[in-house]
Amino acid sequence: MKIIFLTFIFLIPLAIGYAQSFFQIDDFSAYEESLTLTGDAVFYAEKLRLAPAQNYRQGAAWFSERQIDLSKGFETEFIFRMTNQDEKHRGGDGFAFVIHNNALDERGGFGDSIGYKGLSGGVAIEFDTYDNNEGSRNHITLSYYDPSYNGFRRHATVHEIPEMSDGRDHFARIEYKDGFLTFYLDSYIFPVLSSRLDLQEILHSDKAWVGFTSATSFAYADHDIIRWKLGEFLPPPNLEIEKVAVKPKYTIEVKSRDLKLSVWDHNQIDGDIISLKAGEQWLITEYELVRRRKTVPYTFTGFSTTVILYAHNLGEIPPNTAAIAIDDGFETQTISLEADMENSEAIEIIYAGD
Repeated sequence: MKIIFLTFIFLIPLAIGYAQSFFQIDDFSAYEESLTLTGDAVFYAEKLRLAPAQNYRQGAAWFSERQIDLSKGFETEFIFRMTNQDEKHRGGDGFAFVIHNNALDERGGFGDSIGYKGLSGGVAIEFDTYDNNEGSRNHITLSYYDPSYNGFRRHATVHEIPEMSDGRDHFARIEYKDGFLTFYLDSYIFPVLSSRLDLQEILHSDKAWVGFTSATSFAYADHDIIRWKLGEFLPPPNLEIEKVAVKPKYTIEVKSRDLKLSVWDHNQIDGDIISLKAGEQWLITEYELVRRRKTVPYTFTGFSTTVILYAHNLGEIPPNTAAIAIDDGFETQTISLEADMENSEAIEIIYAGD
């Protein structure tokens, strides 16, 4: 696979924060009130069908409960499937994940517009399955709206990717953090695309709607989203972590990258306040440990990740101690970590799945 790199919470009075997940949809029929559909998009057998396998169809679906905060950054994953392709063209034209702050009833065009070209602004990652003089009929294109161009301008295209029109399930992961948009397709190890792109500057806003668009032409297929999850990253806490020595204490193996991490005080409740970091992502910040478990989701890329416990105080009985349970869907492993103002214990998590 060719890799292209381009240069171009919740808060309450106690300042408790944790990684904010907006939703995880496994059955779209249960989220009808949270999504705004336009055009030919429909809920179909627990799936979201963006466009049917018919000529000249166009549809879109937006998460409309609230906008995401681009200043925090976000992560999203979804599973998609393209089936019932026309025999002559092997399907078309594709679908796109789109970030914008337009009116939700705006509609894009058919065919090569992929349902988003024609919108009055936005950024799109399109999953294109028809060659309109683009170099291949199976490619990913990152585009953004350029007012001087009076339309969407291509920012980057990647052709050497897995075949998307094979009728199988494929997954995509998109991260936006620190001004970088990173995209994974059918692999958590190597990103297909990583590019510096200032979404706030392009959209002239810190807030944005997210969702999908799709379109067909004389080439067509069913474009379905099977599952979808979305969440914002948590801002870093008020900690000088560069002054803290991190000491790995345990190494564990997991069989899934989609983890649930739980934290609680398993000893005497003494006012310990902690933050929990996994890789480069803060999962919990400035949280006062109690007996009840606090659980947050976490998905990691690459071969391994490190979970670090940081202390904000020493509580009544130093050092801070916390029990951490890591559930990979196959088993739950529970570990105790300690931290003070100068030292933090950590867990190295190694992916041992397929």
